[in-house]
Amino acid sequence: MAEVLVATKLAEAVLSQVVERIAELLIHEAASLRGVGNDVENLQSELKWMKSFLKDADRKQEHDERVRLWITEVRDVASEIEDSIETYIFKVRSSYIKLFHLRKLRTKLSTIKDKLRSISERTQRYQIQFSNGDQGTNSLRNLRRSYPDDEEDDIIMLKDTMAALKAQLMALENRRCVVSVVGMGGLGKTTLAKKVYNGADVKKHFECCAWVFLSQQYVIKEVLSEILIQVGFQSDHPNRRNFEGQKYTKEFLEERKSKREFLNGLDDHELICLLKNELEEKRYLIVLDDIWHIDAWNRVQNAFPKGKLGSKVMFTTRIETIASSADPLSPPIRPPLLTTSESWELLKRKAIPRETLGEHGVPIELDELGKTMAEKCGGLPLAIIVLGGFLRTKINSVDEWVKVLKDVKSRMINQLKSTQQYRVEDILELRFQDLPYYLKPCFLYLGRFPEDSEIAKGRLIRLWIAEGFIPTVGKEEDGGRLIEDIAEQYLGELIDRCMVQVSRKGNTGKGVKTFRLHDLMRDFCISKAKEELFLEIVQSSEANQIATAARSRRIVVHMNHDLDGHKPWAGQVHSNLRSLLCSVPILSLKKENFLLLRVLELDFQYRDGACKLPSGIGNLIHLRHLKVCAFRELILPKSMGNLLLLQTLDLRGAIYVGAKLPRTMSRLRHLRHLLLPYFYSRQRWVMGALFGNDSLKKIVTLKGIKAKHLIRDNEVLPLSNIRVLEINDFTSDKEVTLVLNSLSFHSQLGSLQSLGMHFRYNREFPNLELLSHCHVLSKLSLEGQLSQENLRFLPKSLTKLQVSWCSCDQDKIAVLEKLPNLRILQWFGDYRNDEYKLVFSDGGFPKLEILRLGYFHNFVEWEVEEGAMPNLKRLDIEDIDQLRMIPEGLKHVTTLRELNVIYMPKEFAERLRASEGEDFYKVSHIPSVSISINTLRQ
Repeated sequence: MAEVLVATKLAEAVLSQVVERIAELLIHEAASLRGVGNDVENLQSELKWMKSFLKDADRKQEHDERVRLWITEVRDVASEIEDSIETYIFKVRSSYIKLFHLRKLRTKLSTIKDKLRSISERTQRYQIQFSNGDQGTNSLRNLRRSYPDDEEDDIIMLKDTMAALKAQLMALENRRCVVSVVGMGGLGKTTLAKKVYNGADVKKHFECCAWVFLSQQYVIKEVLSEILIQVGFQSDHPNRRNFEGQKYTKEFLEERKSKREFLNGLDDHELICLLKNELEEKRYLIVLDDIWHIDAWNRVQNAFPKGKLGSKVMFTTRIETIASSADPLSPPIRPPLLTTSESWELLKRKAIPRETLGEHGVPIELDELGKTMAEKCGGLPLAIIVLGGFLRTKINSVDEWVKVLKDVKSRMINQLKSTQQYRVEDILELRFQDLPYYLKPCFLYLGRFPEDSEIAKGRLIRLWIAEGFIPTVGKEEDGGRLIEDIAEQYLGELIDRCMVQVSRKGNTGKGVKTFRLHDLMRDFCISKAKEELFLEIVQSSEANQIATAARSRRIVVHMNHDLDGHKPWAGQVHSNLRSLLCSVPILSLKKENFLLLRVLELDFQYRDGACKLPSGIGNLIHLRHLKVCAFRELILPKSMGNLLLLQTLDLRGAIYVGAKLPRTMSRLRHLRHLLLPYFYSRQRWVMGALFGNDSLKKIVTLKGIKAKHLIRDNEVLPLSNIRVLEINDFTSDKEVTLVLNSLSFHSQLGSLQSLGMHFRYNREFPNLELLSHCHVLSKLSLEGQLSQENLRFLPKSLTKLQVSWCSCDQDKIAVLEKLPNLRILQWFGDYRNDEYKLVFSDGGFPKLEILRLGYFHNFVEWEVEEGAMPNLKRLDIEDIDQLRMIPEGLKHVTTLRELNVIYMPKEFAERLRASEGEDFYKVSHIPSVSISINTLRQ
């Protein structure tokens, strides 16, 4: 009798989600399911029984084709149960002939019971058995939570390779040079390039620098715009008005201050001319990371002039012909594979937390095992890092390491093929199989994001919840954690396992705000997701992929910007499609195939004129997540009120003109995340009627709402679970007081993490003493006048503070610099008529890392005492027209890595010019200094 392994944990995840979903339907759809409730419960019980076999299956035993077939059948029948029940609910709601549909459902459920009986019989007939496996070692609950976004200490850098790359970059050749870093995927090309790029000597050598990811699905316009912004492009530069004979007058540019908005209005040729003008008198360094096609270089190379002596463009690429074609005179830099000792050193750093090493280092029983496994990775850094994340979950257990070594040996027979293409996929497969069942769909879902994109934690969590990957039933009702907390724990486990790479920390400096997926990891995700019919990526112009996409229950449609233009997508889909993420307009939502959608994201940004969401949206009664982007006005149909299960409504992408909100939205009682457009002021009724007393009880995130729309009959609508709150257009002291009193009354000040309050007409905020009770508040944004006394009420937990249109003085700075945990301070705009001076005192702002000051009037002198801001890393000074010079004490802030001087007077900027400027000695220690001049004020 054969013992089996596999029982794919992905199938276990499917069963878990279906069981969870059936429980949810039995609770919320009890009336609709009257008459078949017992049948549904019996099916749920059967699935729970099958799930227990899957959960206990041992992944490390020999694969068995019988088990794979069994798993496929169980997974399919579980999905069929869910589809049948939800289709029935839809039919009942849209029809008066309930009895007819009830009979059809009973017949369907009877057929499914027969299938389950048949599966059970075959289990006995073919002697399929499941061994109990110990899952305890996979748990990460006892691991120290860490977010390794700072990889500096865990990187094995190759000094000779770094020196060679740096020498090429800093060589003063009288031509435009292209320096290439070439090698196979996972070799560490980007890591090497970033290490050199961020070096202080390299930053000082070049007058401006930019780093952009090119990827396979690059958009030339976005690449050029990003470079322009990073090199300090100013839309009011005098050359801008006449380049290529265009009509960009001073008045026109003054009306379009936003750089991105200005750049969005230009075509590719205009952007190339603009960038060329920007760079031709500078010594520049532009990095194009992960370039795949020589065509990409051919399309942008005219934007890069010879520039000042020593200007450089740097590539990272897997394809050597790209390097030789771009610049035959520059020999490519090829990072070598790591040696055995280097491999073991890197594996040690990733697999064993430093605090557990102790004085004697790695335990001797693990040392030999580790060295052997490191050698099996063939010197490829990515494989070693992934394996290290794998071993990190084994809690330094010798038995577990022995098992991993055995599996590594079985998978690593052909490590380095004649094509020099390393089989890192084998390590990734091994790593994926080791994931707990609940993390597998979460990980595969990451493949839906574009290549090299920064993935926002908040958005991903909302999608995971909507897709059903996070258990929900009974969690919050029983006084447990919010489901968002559970989802964040899942993400933390993927980070701990080195499956994703943290890009930016959260405001507190400990959490994660955005992260990336290595391109090889993404390729693996997409391949595995397609194999399991879990997710399909489709290019909207590639008709030959439509048939394949029709088999998947989740479809992501990416626009080919160069070929598709404004074309809508009209592809075939799975008959029970669950998720559609579409970056192009869609023709219709009336097809039967969309009726079971849970997640829908649509992008109308490339369509001219008003964008009207199809009225068929109201048919999607199972929808949990709806996100719509629109460059113009977005019009929502009345049928929106039918989306009773909607959890996330994200209209943040409609930012240019008002979006009308239908009254029927008051029926959306399950909303957890409501992100309103910046302008939705075209309402002809009081919005208080839109949100009733029960409408916002489950809201966790509420952004962009106007104060008057939260207040009804002098009472604030209850926000029982609010974590993130952004309120616009306070018009009176009474509104502010009502909101804060209401939050305090409902005890929400103790759980509020992010708060934004924007007071209209530059009014002064009333007493804000209640803010002192926000003990976990980390982010605060205030727009309006603030007294010194109100600043004293800011909680000590605050890590990010943004103040807009508020006068500044020394007394206010004296209060703020005592905040013990403040990491980010942004202060924009004041209306002072008298000249004033600010002093940042010794010991002030002890944890401040980012400081942004801008649009101050009559701020003429700034003093920074030695010992102030001891942890400052970035300083932005923008459009402070009367400030005479950079403070002397800035030379003592040795931690400062980046200084951006934006829209400043010519005299101020000239004092900072390298070597010749009077104030250059104050900033000479800063690796990256960017300077631009406000010519409109000269």
